[in-house]
Amino acid sequence: MKTLVILLISVWAVNSLSLHEQWTDFKVTHSKVYKNIAEEKLRFGIFQETLKKIEEHNAKYEAGLSSYWMGVNQFSDLTTEEFSAFLRKSSAKKPKIDAELHVPSNVSIPTEIDWRKKGAVLGVKDQGACGSCWAFSATGALEGQNAIKHHKKVPLSEQQLLDCSGSYGNGDCDQGGEMTDAFNYVRDHGIESESSYPYKAKQHKCTASKQKNVLSIQGYKNVAHTVEGLRNAVATVGPISIGMYAEPIQSYAGGIFDGFCKGESDHGVLAVGYGESPKPYWIVKNSWSAQWGENGYFRISRHDNLCNIASEGTYPVVH
Repeated sequence: MKTLVILLISVWAVNSLSLHEQWTDFKVTHSKVYKNIAEEKLRFGIFQETLKKIEEHNAKYEAGLSSYWMGVNQFSDLTTEEFSAFLRKSSAKKPKIDAELHVPSNVSIPTEIDWRKKGAVLGVKDQGACGSCWAFSATGALEGQNAIKHHKKVPLSEQQLLDCSGSYGNGDCDQGGEMTDAFNYVRDHGIESESSYPYKAKQHKCTASKQKNVLSIQGYKNVAHTVEGLRNAVATVGPISIGMYAEPIQSYAGGIFDGFCKGESDHGVLAVGYGESPKPYWIVKNSWSAQWGENGYFRISRHDNLCNIASEGTYPVVH
C-alpha cells in the first residue's frame, strides 16, 4: 500500500508539470547536453514518446494488470533501438563451459535471502556510457565473496579490468566483455581497490600493480543453467554474476518486472537475493546508478527463466 501511495504521488507530480518543465528537469537531473538545436528537438520528440509509453503502462499497473511500474531515467531520450545498441556494447557472453560446475548444497535453502542485509553487497555504481557492465558484475561478485569470506568491504576496480584484461578476451567500451574472462584475469593477477585504480568510463593503458592488490582468487565456477540452480547458488554462495536480456527494462522504475522478455543476454548484472511475496522474484543489482530503478536495483519474476536471467550464472572461488 505504501508503494502504491508513493507511485501515485510521483505520477501526480509528473502530471502536474508541463511537458517542457519535465524536459528541463530531465536534462538537469541527468546532465544532458546536446550538440545542437536539431539534436535536442530529436531527443525531445523521443522523450515525449517515452512519457506516453510510461503513462500507458502505469495505468495498467494502477489497474492491477502489472506488477511493476515505469519512470523517467537517463535512457528516456533514447529509442528502443538505440538502447539496444548500448546494451550490445556490453554483450555479456556465455561463460566458459570448461569451468567447474557449482555443486548444490545439501543444506536447507531459505525461502528468501537478501545479501544486502548481510553486508555482502556494496554501493551501487554507474558504468556510464561505457559498455563495461561485465566488469561491474564481476567486481560485485568479487566484493561479495571478499565480504563473506574475509569480512572486508572494499570496492574493487572495474577500470583495472577494463584496462588490463584484454588478453583474456575482454574488449573496450564498445566491444564489451564477459565476467568469466574477468575472473580469469583476477586469478592470475589479482585486483586493486576502486580507490587506488578509479573508474573513468573509458579504456586506458593498464597501470595495475600487484603491490596494490587487495584480493586474489583461485578461479570461478559456473552455476547450473536453471532457476533452481541459480536459487541454490545465491542462497549458499552469495551474490552471483549473471547475464540477462535487458532491453525490456529500459524504463523500469519499481515493482516486480513480469513483462514479455525473451532474447539473448546482452547485459551483465548481479543476483543478490530472492523473495516470495507477492510472487517469487529475484533481487538484482544493476550498474546504471542509484537513480535508476529501486535505488539501483530491480526485482524480476522468477517464473520460467524470464529475460534469460538464470542461464549464465558464475561466481569467483575465494578462500
